[in-house]
Amino acid sequence: MVSLMSSARSLSRVLFGVNAIAAWIGYGGQLLVNIFYLVPAAAQPDPNIVGHSDPGWAGSIGRVFDSFSFFTNWANLIVCITLTVLFLNPERTGRWFNTLRHTGILMITMAGILFHILIAPYYAPESWHALTSLFEHYITPIVTVLVWVAVGPRGTYTFKETFKVFIIPIIYLIYTFTRGAIASVYPYDFFNVVKWGYPSVLTLVAEVIIAGYVVALFYLGVERLRSHGRTVR
Repeated sequence: MVSLMSSARSLSRVLFGVNAIAAWIGYGGQLLVNIFYLVPAAAQPDPNIVGHSDPGWAGSIGRVFDSFSFFTNWANLIVCITLTVLFLNPERTGRWFNTLRHTGILMITMAGILFHILIAPYYAPESWHALTSLFEHYITPIVTVLVWVAVGPRGTYTFKETFKVFIIPIIYLIYTFTRGAIASVYPYDFFNVVKWGYPSVLTLVAEVIIAGYVVALFYLGVERLRSHGRTVR
């Protein structure tokens, strides 16, 4: 029994490590691309969509802050943090950590889905952005979900969590629209209230939140099936 538990813990740690590496390659890669200006503005579809930072070193800090306008980067950063913690301690638990872990799963799932539906048809990343996008929008979302389904941790995703996982996404939305109102810049065209108007944009946001809650409930069902009779309140 002890040997089986040890083997399961070792497997979990390996999978958490693989997940963390994938997330850091994507998130850390785009951070380095922005800091070192590895993809010049001329090679980007809309270099000023989230700000007007100067090229080269002069705008490096500004571009880093601009990168936080993207929902994908928030999602990948949360996955980076939680999976690194789980790699260091596969049995890590706690009220806030559990919520952060599940928030990362929901956000990275929605980042992948929304990218495919709303962005990919109109956006072809080039140069280093093609590599970071591959990890942030494809590899990390898939790996994160598969690792969670395989090794959890189990028994920590409750019905209450299906509401708590929206705390950070709502903070992101408040930040994005507040920044947009002040600086008149938006990370995505479909968030541009100047172009589309608040009624249209907020309707889309509401639809995305509803879709996200459906995903959260789906994961609750998966959790209960994978918990094999454990009590999940």
